[in-house]
Amino acid sequence: MISCVDEVDLNIDTEQRTLVVDGFISDGGGDFQVSLLNSSVIGVGRDNILDPVPNATVNLLDSNGASFPYEEIEDGVYELKSFDAARGVAYSIDIMLSDGRHFQSKPDVIRSGSAIENISYSVETQSFRNTIGQITEEEVISVLLQTDITGFEDPPYLRWRIDGEYLLSENYRGAITVKQCFVKTNIDLNEIRIFDTSTLAGNELFDQVINETTFNFRFAEQFCYHIQQFSISEDEFVYWNNIKQIIEVDGGLFDPPPGTLVGNIVNVDDPSDIAVGYFSVASLSSQRAFVKANDLDLFVSALCEIRFGREEPFGCRECLDVALSSAEKPEYWVF
Repeated sequence: MISCVDEVDLNIDTEQRTLVVDGFISDGGGDFQVSLLNSSVIGVGRDNILDPVPNATVNLLDSNGASFPYEEIEDGVYELKSFDAARGVAYSIDIMLSDGRHFQSKPDVIRSGSAIENISYSVETQSFRNTIGQITEEEVISVLLQTDITGFEDPPYLRWRIDGEYLLSENYRGAITVKQCFVKTNIDLNEIRIFDTSTLAGNELFDQVINETTFNFRFAEQFCYHIQQFSISEDEFVYWNNIKQIIEVDGGLFDPPPGTLVGNIVNVDDPSDIAVGYFSVASLSSQRAFVKANDLDLFVSALCEIRFGREEPFGCRECLDVALSSAEKPEYWVF
């Protein structure tokens, strides 16, 4: 059998590596991190894997002429300790890479923040198609938020980030001494939750869904939502909204490419060297919300519940084997 194959030139620069920047500061006070990564070389071994960028010099600059240095705590991760951004001061990130490239973000100021007023939950059954094409049903917990924007001269733009953490108690046949672990889990991966409050009819945002996660054993003992609400600039809102639209597009290989999304970080010496990402300067309102199955009138077995004929689940004999787990009880964990 003989067939012809037309060569398609996708016009991809396989040698180009783009700096990816992820970080923010706020008036919430505390330690702030910036991650620096390089995009992979397309077609060479590790497509879609980002490589950390070590040995950079990173500083936070303000409009008063002050400079605050970041310390590299691991490859590609830089931390600014015990910092609290002030109102009326413009801040930017300054990044000098080991290869001499010099990047800065556009200066920005902290805006008035909107406080989280109430957190509630809803549970519904959703249908999914599994890896072999079958339709399955799962219970999904939605986190709903209420916030007041009364008193704002200009309605704010809001963005939410949520991290999860759950209690895991060891248990196995013949156990004499067991311990508990506190396991962090990423529950907003690839989720961009933003809102333009100028579209509201009133001054109150009710029942805004800011997260959806599968209901499972993590809610058996205790689950903690770490909720952050950012009041961001219009430019940042537009940036994340563009990314959100690209993520949600169901396109094909030969659809028009979305183009390069330009954030607020530029190479000060070479405008053609475009960085990806956004360094956010935002007001922050944060809250922790604890919930478990009983609170939702639901039931789920604990991961390590002993049942006849059941294979012992991973982590039930040594919960520290579970990724991102710690046996040290956080000070905020009051249960």
